[in-house]
Amino acid sequence: MAKILISALGTGISRQEENERKYMPAVYRFSGTGKEYKTSFVAAALCEHLKVDRLYLVGTPKSMWEEVYRYYTEAANLQEDRKYKNLLADKAKSFNVKDAEGNKDRINEEDLGKLNLTIDFYLKSIRKSATGGSKCFVIEYGLNETELWNNFNTLLRISDMLEEDDEVYLDITHAFRSIALFNYITLDLIGILKFKKAFKLSGLYYGMLDIKGELEYAPIVDLSPYFNMTLWARAAYNFINFGNGYLLADLIHNRDLSENIRKISEIVNINYIDDFRENIKALNRLLENSPHAEPVIRHMFPYLSDFAKRFKGIKTNGELQFALAEWYFENKRYAQGYICLAESIRTRLLELYQDRGETVNWDENDRKKIKYLITKYLKENPEYCKISLEYKIINGIRNTIAHAGYSGNKSLDRDIRKAIDHVNELKKCLFNNPKIEKIPDEYPFNMLRTK
Repeated sequence: MAKILISALGTGISRQEENERKYMPAVYRFSGTGKEYKTSFVAAALCEHLKVDRLYLVGTPKSMWEEVYRYYTEAANLQEDRKYKNLLADKAKSFNVKDAEGNKDRINEEDLGKLNLTIDFYLKSIRKSATGGSKCFVIEYGLNETELWNNFNTLLRISDMLEEDDEVYLDITHAFRSIALFNYITLDLIGILKFKKAFKLSGLYYGMLDIKGELEYAPIVDLSPYFNMTLWARAAYNFINFGNGYLLADLIHNRDLSENIRKISEIVNINYIDDFRENIKALNRLLENSPHAEPVIRHMFPYLSDFAKRFKGIKTNGELQFALAEWYFENKRYAQGYICLAESIRTRLLELYQDRGETVNWDENDRKKIKYLITKYLKENPEYCKISLEYKIINGIRNTIAHAGYSGNKSLDRDIRKAIDHVNELKKCLFNNPKIEKIPDEYPFNMLRTK
């Protein structure tokens, strides 16, 4: 595991009399600890305070690379190569964004090889165990879409150097605001593309130079909560729309609420109805009684409550299976939706007999009797034949899904398009149809066969 700082470099302030470009020295103070560092580079304060292993510095061809070399050479007590420093200065200062033809000799990453080594020497001078591997990256100004995508490709190269357990810190103090924003957004995407999960930034730092005159120091504030908002947004969306609460559970500090949401995610994925009912009840209780100490949770509360309340008050397994099927379809989880929908038909009819005092076992034998009722008796009765027709179609789709799509009779587009139509038809002919109460009288349970 390495500690890595990603920082951006601007052009600095020109001093005509000295023919140099610099950042003005400032006293940087870390919020929380009160620790202070006097330096012209906030990145240097961050490197020392965080004890980083390597620095990835991002800048344009116009950035003051020569001043970075001068600063870190001096800080590491190295001998300055004036010829190299002048080369960097000349190339950077001669760059003109309006003169593409004249920029053929602009600064490139090969020119910055010695600077990379110098930064590593500096890091090892403040912490001997620093692993090194620092690198400077040259990006475009980002004036058009082509330049933006070129910058994106450069930042993806940084991702190739990151490992999953690295502690990554981002400094957004200097350079174009667009570069800071771009780095911020791209790091979030890197986590998904490289690590297949949300990327957790260890720190998002900003040196507040604008209020240095008021405070006589520049506070360095950690804006990580802003980055975490993107995680909260994705986590909430995934849970409310897909029942995937793994990321949300990781972010929530309330242990009971976190474990409940993680459990619901597991249940939704495996489709265990009884467990789902109990955990939804627990979620409702937790949401009603939780103090919601985390600020984001307070704002998410109405949406989490809407999800939990959607299944609140459902008394029977058949109704719960049906409600889950509808929710699955709304959120494009068609396989689980069709499984729940097919089972809800047989469960609802079994419950009719149970309500009449019949001794009903929920084993496969009694469910076969209900299947026979549907496919034989109800099919021949004009009053209930719609139930039989819907069951035939839905169960056929369910069987195709169960066999991973190996079926000669399938239509992907139709089965997806008609999913909600099947829900609406079953509402009318089964779940909201009072006439089905007569079925146990017309077809006694002891008369039903298994085949």
